[in-house]
Amino acid sequence: MSTESRIRWMPRPHSDYPRTLVLAGGWAWRLLVVGVAVYAVVRILSMLWLVVVPIVLAVLLASLLKPLTTLLRRARLPGPLAALVTLVITVAVLGSIGFLVEQRVTAQMPTLVDDLVRTMQGLRSILDRFGQGRLPLDQLQNDAVTWLQAHRDQLVGVLQTGAGWVADLATMAVLTLFVCFFFLYDGERIWRALLSPFHGMFRQRLDGAGRTAWAVVTAYVHGTAVIAVIHAIVIGGVVWLLGVPLPVALGVLVFLGSFIPIVGALVAGGIAVLVALGTKGLLAALILLTVLIVEDQLEAHLLQPLIVGRYVRLHPLLIGLALALGSILGGIIGALVSVPTAAVLRHTLPRLMGRT
Repeated sequence: MSTESRIRWMPRPHSDYPRTLVLAGGWAWRLLVVGVAVYAVVRILSMLWLVVVPIVLAVLLASLLKPLTTLLRRARLPGPLAALVTLVITVAVLGSIGFLVEQRVTAQMPTLVDDLVRTMQGLRSILDRFGQGRLPLDQLQNDAVTWLQAHRDQLVGVLQTGAGWVADLATMAVLTLFVCFFFLYDGERIWRALLSPFHGMFRQRLDGAGRTAWAVVTAYVHGTAVIAVIHAIVIGGVVWLLGVPLPVALGVLVFLGSFIPIVGALVAGGIAVLVALGTKGLLAALILLTVLIVEDQLEAHLLQPLIVGRYVRLHPLLIGLALALGSILGGIIGALVSVPTAAVLRHTLPRLMGRT
């Protein structure tokens, strides 16, 4: 090969390429490396989900219960006893709510079934006037029976899998309470132990970022809990005033759904609307739907800014993207932690980089 040919095939120096292309290439390989690292971390966490999920839930639960533990410690209770009493009170309250809901559902189930049957008969009567009543409803019934018969084996498999999920959920619940106990009792020392491998300025930045993250999570959980209580009282109260069955159960459902931003309260409230439609008719369903929409707008424009405040303020686009990404990666748990995670990153990254 001649000297001229060798020179032609030698790599060109960066100065010979457009600056835009050089910058794009540099960012491209860096983003590729970051993407591979993030994918590897997500894969590792997904394999350890039975441990990772309880730790995440324990952090959220500890941030919610920490004020009660602090109050008990001010009342001269030792740290371990204060944490234990806090968890006992929490389990007792949740167990009482669950027992109350189960009792109300059991007591009102016959009434609910009768109301649904009456509504279906009324719907059939309306459709019969147009000569369309028997065909659609009978066809839906036949299709449902046919589907159940065709997928009987799959349903049995789902039930068997569900038994395994119950065992996993019980394990997660016990582990969550166990980890939460130590977070409440000895959280400060655990944090100092995590910081011990680091020194100097980076340690200070990491400590500041961690404390900022805890403040953000605490503000988010407390604010969301207050908003969830408001949702539950309003929707449950309207359901009770309309005479719809299961107001307590539907209120609890709305309360739990409110911890998933934007869509959680709407989905849970939508179930309440369907129950109102099936038991009390179209007018009651429309009234409840109107209340649900108005309350959702009040949350977005009044409750969230006032209660959650500046600690977790995120653009609606970022919230939507965080929810979508969290749902894809982690399902319901991912949706639950996506917004606080995004808020933590939003407020801690500048501290880690020394900008604040």
